[in-house]
Amino acid sequence: MDDITTKALHTFNKNLKFLEENNKALYDKINLLNMLIDEGSFQEHYALEYKDDSYFDILELSSNEFLYKSDSHLASQRMVDTIDMKRTGAVFKAQKFAYAGDAEAEAIDKSELSFHNSLWATIKITNYVNANAAPSTTMGRVHKIIFLGVGLGLHLKGIAEKLNPQIIFIKEKNMETFRLSLFVTDYAELSSSYILCFSITDDENEERENFLEFLNTGNNYNLNLKHIPFTLDYQLELQRLQTHVLSQSYINYGYSAMLFRFISSPRYLARGYSFLNVSKKYSDNIFSHKPVLLLFSGPSTSKNIDWIVENRHRFIIVSALSTCRLLNRVNITPDIVIHIDPGENTSLLFEGLDSQEYFKDAQILLASNVDEATLQQFDPKKVHFIEQGTLYKKGFGRFSAPSVGEYAYGLFLLFGVTNLFMLGIDLALDNETLQTHGDFHPFQTQGEYNEESASLSPTASITYVKGNLQERVATLSSYKMSIEQVSIFTEMLKREENNVYNLSSGAYLDGCDPLQFSEYDWETFAPLEKASLHKELGDFFQTIGSDDFNDEDKGQIRYQIKEAKKLDKIIKKFQKKKFPNAEVYLNALAKLSWDLSDMEYKTRSDLAQVYYEYFSIILSYIFDLFNTVELKTPDKHVTYLHSELNKQLVKMSTVYISKLEGYLKQEA
Repeated sequence: MDDITTKALHTFNKNLKFLEENNKALYDKINLLNMLIDEGSFQEHYALEYKDDSYFDILELSSNEFLYKSDSHLASQRMVDTIDMKRTGAVFKAQKFAYAGDAEAEAIDKSELSFHNSLWATIKITNYVNANAAPSTTMGRVHKIIFLGVGLGLHLKGIAEKLNPQIIFIKEKNMETFRLSLFVTDYAELSSSYILCFSITDDENEERENFLEFLNTGNNYNLNLKHIPFTLDYQLELQRLQTHVLSQSYINYGYSAMLFRFISSPRYLARGYSFLNVSKKYSDNIFSHKPVLLLFSGPSTSKNIDWIVENRHRFIIVSALSTCRLLNRVNITPDIVIHIDPGENTSLLFEGLDSQEYFKDAQILLASNVDEATLQQFDPKKVHFIEQGTLYKKGFGRFSAPSVGEYAYGLFLLFGVTNLFMLGIDLALDNETLQTHGDFHPFQTQGEYNEESASLSPTASITYVKGNLQERVATLSSYKMSIEQVSIFTEMLKREENNVYNLSSGAYLDGCDPLQFSEYDWETFAPLEKASLHKELGDFFQTIGSDDFNDEDKGQIRYQIKEAKKLDKIIKKFQKKKFPNAEVYLNALAKLSWDLSDMEYKTRSDLAQVYYEYFSIILSYIFDLFNTVELKTPDKHVTYLHSELNKQLVKMSTVYISKLEGYLKQEA
């Protein structure tokens, strides 16, 4: 027994040294727990027991129950035996599933680029991979694995040896039991063969940070991972990890949306529309002196429409375009309308509206990549553009956000608002119907509560966050990105003079004080005279805007064209290469992705950003194909993929260069 104790202490100290050198944050957590136990100020709930002179088990002191309830070595071996290399069973997808029939895939491939056409340059390759590496096939190696709970960790080494991963993610929600595993499992030795990423008792933000680091390490192998749960109650943890997957830019925004933004943003600049300078913060203006009410399309706006009608004259009313049909029902026209969605289906937002009459007094703020049909609904003299993620208007900055609600919040902090009230920026589901929006919204959807699955769809399952006027509320993963963006804007832009109040029954938003309608004396705000208000608003936006497409702006576009042509040259040189085998091809492909993606952000090429997002998707598929045991004649697949990938890369560079050159030609 002394030998067993000595060995356990040696393993524990070896692990501590490993963590101190490689994961200081986790080491500090363990060290603090050790100190509290040694001082007697922490009451332990678990104890490590050596049973039957043959194996360790964890005893829960309150129930006197053992964790394994049998020989822990045999139990761990059973876990090893159940796992396999197939693409079914315990598979974790770190990419969104994409499929189209052959005819549809051909049509998508030949279609025009659009904001929501995320399959535009991927579907031919993903379909090819799916056809040749079907779910029934076997992986040669599982490059990345996830352990959800570890117990004593006795199964980790056996499973790792069987699956042969490069990278292992180890998640455990109980610090005490993880500490006990340090006496039994040699993590230091395990780290000599595999990269270990830990998430031990993390809060959700820490977990997300650690999991994204795991995904970004060896990200060419993010298509088919394996997850190994230690207990059966792991579904919520799995769903949360998949929410983190969805939070990545290349999944929630993507290469096609980014490319569309880059090629469409200059068109209104070249045609002489006004662009607002959002590179600085403003003060002492109309928004500093008059209260602003943001009215957006969350469920809270519909539910409080009577209060809105009663108090409509007390505020500068700012609304999303998607809220206007609801406001029109009660004869309210916003003073400012904001729209940032570049989607082509915006005609539904104008249904039942006489645009010429309804918007005649409103100032219109549009992201630079909104579609032409939307723009045509407004008086050009009232339209003001803001660059969305691009920098073509020299010195004017850019502004973007996942959705229009938090976009407006950040924008009005930038404008120097003193008193800002928000209604309908719920970023949560209706607590009764689980619907995403209030009345008259044309793109209404409904969340689903499904604890049996963890789908990689933003609307497949709901999650919960802290509520604004209640303890917690149901929301979607896509909304969580918007909630995080509010925190970013608060940190960057909110100052002491900015008073922000959230009236919505949705998610709690950092920096926005929760406010019940009954808690404020609304009569302190005198009714505003709308005619003079509209003139003052127009004057403000004219003051901070410019409709001049000058030489510096054109220089920005010329620079991007020059950098894009360099990338196009690299692709065409790569096209001519031959590869003796798949391994050489994959190595060359990894280098190509590095060369095209401006990984060190030295050139600030917009097209390089597009390629970075694109490779984050497509390389997972290509690398996964060549990780297939049943794959016959790999060289044939190299030939096809080399040709098809080059075609897609050139397709992107061609549309980018031709569009930007077109803007310069129309000025010539």
